[in-house]
Amino acid sequence: MKNVVMRAGIARLRSTRVQLTVFACSLLAASCTQRAEQLPTLAGTPGNGTVKTTTAATTAPTCCWVAVTNQANSKIEVYDPADASWTTPKWSWMPTTALSYNATSEIPLWEAPTDIKVRNNTVFTGTAQVITATSYRLATIARYTGTGTRGQKLWVMGFNDTTRLHAMEILPDGNCIVASAGAAWPQGWIRIYSSSQPAPNHGVNTQYFFTSAHAVLWDDTHQVLWALGNELRKYGYNTARSGGTITNPKLDLLASYTVLPSAWGHDLSADVNNPDQLLLSTNGGTYVFHISTGAFSDLPGAAQQTMVKGISSQPGQNTLVETVPSNACPLYPANTWCTSVVNFYDATTGAATGSRTVGGAAIYKGKTFDPNYY
Repeated sequence: MKNVVMRAGIARLRSTRVQLTVFACSLLAASCTQRAEQLPTLAGTPGNGTVKTTTAATTAPTCCWVAVTNQANSKIEVYDPADASWTTPKWSWMPTTALSYNATSEIPLWEAPTDIKVRNNTVFTGTAQVITATSYRLATIARYTGTGTRGQKLWVMGFNDTTRLHAMEILPDGNCIVASAGAAWPQGWIRIYSSSQPAPNHGVNTQYFFTSAHAVLWDDTHQVLWALGNELRKYGYNTARSGGTITNPKLDLLASYTVLPSAWGHDLSADVNNPDQLLLSTNGGTYVFHISTGAFSDLPGAAQQTMVKGISSQPGQNTLVETVPSNACPLYPANTWCTSVVNFYDATTGAATGSRTVGGAAIYKGKTFDPNYY
């Protein structure tokens, strides 16, 4: 999005172990099997490198729920693709005083939610998984599983009304990256925070100018951070050259892919079924980025859409998840950024395999709710 300016008046994820039926045959037009949602185990596999010094919870890839950012009610909502009707979410969340958010300085900044991720993370006391969420003016980390209340505030940072936050990512060591598109071109930045640290040191940060920054993604396989805006960038984290530490984290620009297949990046996800691939969307289309070669290729068939705000894949499934702006966005029908529909596609052929509708919703982004780093 070339910093599409949304209207200023926009209104404002571990359940108990359940059996998931992978998409109904009517949705995927494929054979259906029963799978259980896997909750994390606390015995992670330590790796090498700067980030993997903290053992994180791990879980085997399984078919996952889908999380949407519903700007009609200012909530994060999580749904099961196996449910034919998306009328009642499996879980929903927004900042509240009951979850320790400040009624004066934090909750009023939560408007127009723009991003949601769930991640395996045991850095914060009593946690096994956390969520990260952004709205235009608020970025936060909250408990998802572990000891304590689900959705409880763990870290939060507020911003002014020109920031236009679009995404964030938490690193396995508890620090996080926030992406701002800015209110006008050529504004934008990504900022890395020492969110792993106790207050008041959890606000230490370093900012990197990045025009129209819209997405950030930690790549555990390659131990790098990917960021998407007017270009695709690869960063090292706390490398010797960057001079960063866990208390004062820094990024190190390793590569810039300045020529996207089409202009203005929107979303970026791991291809969870292929560690050499990223999925990304721009104003002009949806693409695969091949990490080993640095080349882009088009997604096939109907999965090739323009202005896609959310793109992801389902672990162990040959399925892509996309949210495409449409007239099926009752709250803001004149806009080009929202929808009430989540679409599913065959990842090989690009054929449309079905959709789910959240009645009355203004969904900016809908993505696989997968706790694993890839």
